[in-house]
Amino acid sequence: MARAASTSSKTAITRREFFAAVRDRLQVRLPTELQGIRFRANHRQMKLYYRHERLHYEIWTNGRDQHIEIGLHFENGPESTESLIQFFDQHIVEIKHELGPEIELERWTNSWGRIFLLLPYQPLTEELAIEVADRLCAMITMLQPLLDEAIKHGYAGVSA
Repeated sequence: MARAASTSSKTAITRREFFAAVRDRLQVRLPTELQGIRFRANHRQMKLYYRHERLHYEIWTNGRDQHIEIGLHFENGPESTESLIQFFDQHIVEIKHELGPEIELERWTNSWGRIFLLLPYQPLTEELAIEVADRLCAMITMLQPLLDEAIKHGYAGVSA
């Protein structure tokens, strides 16, 4: 029986099933004060956000570039993105210490940036959904209080 359960966790699942598994695990793992996150998924990515959809967490299964991205995206325009990049840059040592040295902060385009990590692309499985959900849970738990602080102090171009 244990062998069958272990084998089934390695069975490939659809993106829809993968995103649902990530969502289900996050709903159990996130601290109570962070439980109100909203989810939206399409055929390639899942976005998660609280009050401001343009400031969201994202899981992107990018088969073309052979990676899975887990990150916090700033997509609220050039000024907001620049302010948030500067804000999070002040905390990057603390962020890397907590989440790991593979975490990166970058301006992707003039109007958006991100704090992210990349995993090698691999078949989507229940086991991978657990890993991705756990990493995203750690990211949200660490970054959301900082993002809330940035919003409160006017860095994000949105109201608190």
